Amino acid sequence: MVISQARADEVNAKMARVAPELTSPYARYPLSIRTGRTMWVNPNGGRTAKGELCFIKGQAKDEPMKTPDYVYGAGTMGYGYYHLLTRDSYKILYVRLQSTAPVACCSCFNKEATRAIDEHDDVTRICYNRSVATIPDDIQAAKDAEAKARGTAKAVYNFTQNEQLFINGIQTAVFVAGG
Repeated sequence: MVISQARADEVNAKMARVAPELTSPYARYPLSIRTGRTMWVNPNGGRTAKGELCFIKGQAKDEPMKTPDYVYGAGTMGYGYYHLLTRDSYKILYVRLQSTAPVACCSCFNKEATRAIDEHDDVTRICYNRSVATIPDDIQAAKDAEAKARGTAKAVYNFTQNEQLFINGIQTAVFVAGG
């Protein structure tokens, strides 16, 4: 699947409005393995091709200041700056975006509010997909997110089926014993 440059520019503009960290060239949509990045960088001692650290330890829960190409928050190494070449950066952004969703009050009557909600939802979905992606590729990320959702749905389905079998077994035993 090929994404047009116009569509990519539109998505990148949305990403910049919703999460300023995503203006980094490392986060440009679409991520693709065709650019040469075939795996996520490990924040534990990993470095970028330019030699930048992929994790810089932070001192507190609150972000001291914005740093280009990094996202501040709690990841696998604790609080700190995670480079956008790490999957942790997108996990942090996803959690942040979920807790800062625009208010939907009267959005059906206000085109600007509806647009803000739609953009926020689109960017949140991209961050989630990247946070569960096996490789830094947006097409593969969407497939990985769908596979995870299918696995969750199947597990829930199997659990509820087992519950029903158990309850039916008890009902049958009570019926047989009483009848």
